[in-house]
Amino acid sequence: MNFASTEFWLTLSLCFIGSRIILFATARIAPSAEEEISKICLLMTALTLLATESWLTLVAFLWVVGFGWAAVKSSSGTAPWKSAVFVTLLFLQLAPLFYYKYWNFLFNEVFGFEWRVPSVLIPMGLSFYTFQTISFWIDSRRDGIARPKLLDFLNFCSFFPQIVAGPIERRDHLLPQIEQTRFRIDLGAISNAFPWIVLGLAYKLIVADNLGILGELLRIDATNAWHVWSECLVFGLRIYFDFAGYSFIAVGLGLLFGVRLTLNFLSPYLAPDLREFWRRWHVSLGAWLRDYVYLPLGGRKRRWAFNTLIVFIVSGIWHGAGWGFLIWGLMHGLGVAFCGFGKSWLLPTIFKHATTFAYVTVAWLFFFERDTDRLWEKAVTLVNPFAYGTRQAQEMTSLFSSGSDAVTVVMVIFLGFLALLVEGFSLQGKQKEPYHLLRKWWVVILLVALIVWMAPMEESSFIYFNF
Repeated sequence: MNFASTEFWLTLSLCFIGSRIILFATARIAPSAEEEISKICLLMTALTLLATESWLTLVAFLWVVGFGWAAVKSSSGTAPWKSAVFVTLLFLQLAPLFYYKYWNFLFNEVFGFEWRVPSVLIPMGLSFYTFQTISFWIDSRRDGIARPKLLDFLNFCSFFPQIVAGPIERRDHLLPQIEQTRFRIDLGAISNAFPWIVLGLAYKLIVADNLGILGELLRIDATNAWHVWSECLVFGLRIYFDFAGYSFIAVGLGLLFGVRLTLNFLSPYLAPDLREFWRRWHVSLGAWLRDYVYLPLGGRKRRWAFNTLIVFIVSGIWHGAGWGFLIWGLMHGLGVAFCGFGKSWLLPTIFKHATTFAYVTVAWLFFFERDTDRLWEKAVTLVNPFAYGTRQAQEMTSLFSSGSDAVTVVMVIFLGFLALLVEGFSLQGKQKEPYHLLRKWWVVILLVALIVWMAPMEESSFIYFNF
């Protein structure tokens, strides 16, 4: 379900047109069934979009959601029975995630069994809709919570703008909207939805995709600290503009069909410390981990620093299986805990912003480097003072395959930082709404022109589909 592909928009358009024809006929033949048929059309659109990615994606989704519905239905049993069912169904829902994402790392890398898993890609969106479905039926266990209709539950789990890469929506926010939706375009929301979609495509196609292509061409010397820093910077900008771009398109699509989704990014690279960074980066995942991991562990009432470390280790494991992800999570957990002890520190604002950005940037190394030996080599280089010498600085020219590549990388990075600068201005003044300056109509027109000019010819998927 790649928002940057023509296949997605063509499939969505055909499904929507087909749905409108069906609903037009329903309104004349059986008007009382129009609401139910509209929800069925919404569900079938989502399932069709999943199937166009792969049948494995569709089957994995149906497995997780099927056991999720069984869990919702079982939430009214007796206490001992509910506990047994809770554990069993939780295991069954997590089984695909464990099999595709963690089997090889746990059994082969950790325990050395060499139990091979079939060479298949992780089903798209598996981590996201698994967490969303689990949180739904956990919330449904609370006293006084009414059980939803099956069709509304299925549409909650499969709402196509956010199913494969978030935001991870909660029951009390998304379900009431799904119950009211009629799968039609909200004409009054077009002027608000279209700028979000264009901004998301611009972030993805202008910055993220170009950095992705050029990043593959960088000739990294793992013993040169400046090279390693450059690689981390390119990836850090790429993953933000890619993931935020997806999230903006999801928000715009949601608005287009009358559903308001959570804004998953709030200018995180402008955060003054790591605590604030995680309030702005992947907002819905942070809220999920807070409510279902941090608070059950005790929150700030007891062992808050330890609880923080556990949360970020879980976050690292959620993103992927490997020692690098564990270290990445641990680095952020230690950083957030450290910031928690430094509330009274008086430091220049620019220093706090720069330090936070640098820390986040260097931590990305443990997120993207999958070769363990090369990861340690680069990590040692970053802490080696002799890797920052004049000779290494002079070798920066060897980073690029050609002069044109160097110019293109510098230009795209410049556009990325320009966008971050405009994000910063968006947070100033009375409005203080993230990204509002980038959604003005004259900016939208400029972004459309830049997309036409700079979008790569080759199609690429969103980077978070891999996590």
